[in-house]
Amino acid sequence: MKVYCVRHGETAWNKEGKVQGSADIPLNENGIALAEVTSEAMWDIPFDVIYVSPLIRAQKTAAIMKRDREIPVITDARLQEMGFGKYEGTSVREAREQEENVLHNFVCHPERYHAQDGEDFSQVIARAGSFIDQVLVPAQDRYEHVMIASHGAFIRCFLRCVEERPLAAFWGGIPQRNCAVTILELQGGRMRILEEGKLYYENKTESQFRL
Repeated sequence: MKVYCVRHGETAWNKEGKVQGSADIPLNENGIALAEVTSEAMWDIPFDVIYVSPLIRAQKTAAIMKRDREIPVITDARLQEMGFGKYEGTSVREAREQEENVLHNFVCHPERYHAQDGEDFSQVIARAGSFIDQVLVPAQDRYEHVMIASHGAFIRCFLRCVEERPLAAFWGGIPQRNCAVTILELQGGRMRILEEGKLYYENKTESQFRL
């Protein structure tokens, strides 16, 4: 089985540099365009099923990616973005620059981050692992191509279930930009990364760190 993890398209809060988390923010015009370009580029992949976060930005991305394929689109709450409670809608730049900010460690020192509202990394990693063990592994001989439409921090937590990456390096490596696609292979109950953060559009303006 091949698994394609697709981050949702751009939203107004992405563009403004705000923490989204579980806030239900729709795609903006550019986000829809990015999803359409990505969908067209991936049209020849014969997906069997799409699993999607319940949040509207992921739901819209999944609908665009599906195109006119006659396949199920299944919502699973475990795929939702990491939650930040009352701190959703705050500035990522301020979190980075202000050491006293509640989310400073989340952005700059993830190994030290402890949620004061919302979720810790361990909780999101646990639900990602649950989805892998309870949904993907049992279906590995039934499906050949599976899409997951989800979120940036969640996808990084998902990848930590595949590779033992230290939390200190959580934001390192290849960025999970809007509509980036990470491709994995699942065989014999084991998953490996084939390609990470693949873009099907020309990236000119996006910053490195987007939530």
